[in-house]
Amino acid sequence: MKLAALLLAGAGLLGAAAAVAQTPSALPPGHPAVGKAASSAMPAGHPPLGAAPAATGALPPGHPAVAGAAAPAATGALPPGHPAVTGAAPAAEGSMPPGHPPVDAPSGAMPPGHPTVAGAAKPGMGPLPEDSVVPAAELPNTTIEAQLLDPDERPIAGADVRLGIMFQKIAEGESRSEMHGKTGPDGIARFNGLKGGTNYSYRVTTRSGPAEFASSPFPLKDSGGMRVKLHVYPVIESINETMVGMRGIFYIETRDDVFSIEGIFRVLNLGRTAWVPRDIVLGLPDGFKAFSGGETMFDSRVVALDGRGAKLEGTFPPGQRDLNFRFQVPKAAETTAVFRFAPAPRTVEVRVIAVASKAMGLDVEGFEATQSGTGPSGDHVLVSRKAAGRSDPQLGPFVVTLTGLSVPGPGRWVAALIAFGIAAAGGLAAAGKWRLVSPAKLESDRSRACNLLLDELVQLTRAKERGEVGPRTHEQTRRQLLDALARIGLPKEAKKSRRLGKTAAT
Repeated sequence: MKLAALLLAGAGLLGAAAAVAQTPSALPPGHPAVGKAASSAMPAGHPPLGAAPAATGALPPGHPAVAGAAAPAATGALPPGHPAVTGAAPAAEGSMPPGHPPVDAPSGAMPPGHPTVAGAAKPGMGPLPEDSVVPAAELPNTTIEAQLLDPDERPIAGADVRLGIMFQKIAEGESRSEMHGKTGPDGIARFNGLKGGTNYSYRVTTRSGPAEFASSPFPLKDSGGMRVKLHVYPVIESINETMVGMRGIFYIETRDDVFSIEGIFRVLNLGRTAWVPRDIVLGLPDGFKAFSGGETMFDSRVVALDGRGAKLEGTFPPGQRDLNFRFQVPKAAETTAVFRFAPAPRTVEVRVIAVASKAMGLDVEGFEATQSGTGPSGDHVLVSRKAAGRSDPQLGPFVVTLTGLSVPGPGRWVAALIAFGIAAAGGLAAAGKWRLVSPAKLESDRSRACNLLLDELVQLTRAKERGEVGPRTHEQTRRQLLDALARIGLPKEAKKSRRLGKTAAT
């Protein structure tokens, strides 16, 4: 089955597997009824089962004797995978055909999609058991019972269990401690003498090889204790032996001097084993920095890997785990930026979302046409997407290109240079060391620099209103421009206009 189909089916696939286990498909021609599933039409000459002996006609070769049948059973080998029938020779070993009803005892390996056979629990079959944390009124309100079970709900004895305890209070801060126990024959470890209240929270964990299995955090209540049920699965490290698929989102924001990028990945494990990744890496753009992995209540996480990208670590049991992380990429003074990504194996869908001004564009190589939309904060965003198909079951590396980026104009630097020149010339003239520049020339240069700075202030304000510069860049640049204006001083015409304005106001 293709990974894309697995991931798109999601929990529906698990529900369908459970339904198959309960509802057998139509039996093949000539097959006897098994258990209570005798609703199919019988082939010509087949005796009724569980009814009066009214059958006439010879049975097909190799058919077992049926109680009450008029015709004697023909002798011969049963077809491969046929269940044993009373009075017949034992069934030959082999695989059951798809849709075969449950048989009392397994007779060989079951093919994919075969319903559960009594005594033949096979990973990947049937509904997943659920972990739980529930109140237990019959327990003291200072007690937690933790039970460890395998995927078939059998207790696990002699296993180490850790109870994490977190105390958190505004006036006293946060502190952590832990208690340890071991499960008995019933798979239960009990922890007594615990404290309740909203300031305390508890979490049950256990390890199996490289994997960690954990409950969600919970408090103790006054009405009784808490009972925790935690399942421990077989552990697999190679992704090729799992039913794991991933979906990812990269969310790009253009900031003052960097691009801030958030990655959100959903890992879906449809099997009955826990996956512990081994050297699974997400390729990130060259020069990424300030990497930060998101906080999770479990040990599954993403960590930076210098020179390569981000590495998946921790335990991914059956079900869904969401990972998020942030990093930055330096922003050059250019109108175009290019980012290169490489998804992890088994990634079947990726979306790229960029917060954009009206002038910006987004192009992702090999992805669907870019669409416009509104982000969670009401920002204008550009979105592109790609999903795996039959010919391409997982996504490979891709290139993201942003165009139409705003670049600070040279006005502020020209004005600052003129301001520095005027200030230097004024200082030399005051010291009597430079008399080559006439007062009229200095006044003309002052007026020109002032106009450049004022125009730059106007453009800066408009850029902020359009969302092309962030608040930090706006404030820093504004201060630089105002400092340059203060060093230059207003030209005589501006001073005269300001005096006239004050006079008119009074």
